[in-house]
Amino acid sequence: MVELYPRCRSKEVSAEFQEVLVAGWNRILDILRQIGEGTICGLDGIEISLLDDREMAEVHGEFLDDATPTDVITFEYGELLIGVETAERQAGEFGTRPDHEIALYGIHGMLHLSGFDDREPADAERMAGRQEELFREVFGEVMAKKQFF
Repeated sequence: MVELYPRCRSKEVSAEFQEVLVAGWNRILDILRQIGEGTICGLDGIEISLLDDREMAEVHGEFLDDATPTDVITFEYGELLIGVETAERQAGEFGTRPDHEIALYGIHGMLHLSGFDDREPADAERMAGRQEELFREVFGEVMAKKQFF
């Protein structure tokens, strides 16, 4: 089960969007567990926190020696941290929307927990493809109908 903690102080995340995220990420969790690979299969649940740049930079610096904000940080024990302000910036860069980016970051983190890696270009391409497939399958219709952010 996915638990969501909206801790971003700079931007409010609506209750409706939180519900959409949790429902979608729970579906993705089920899909990935059925594949049966990675640490995701042994986890009781996943905790996802939505943070602002300051908090993301602090954690990024503490655990990964890079004190800059980032999009998503995945811990093997099932905790994901998602940078809401980074999602806003990257949405502008990629021509998407922040709600789309936030949903993708959760999928990305769960794929890491399923054994996907993105360090090598070929692996990153495979992971990005699977990430987009899952997004379209689970979030595509609801995100096409409504903008949450």
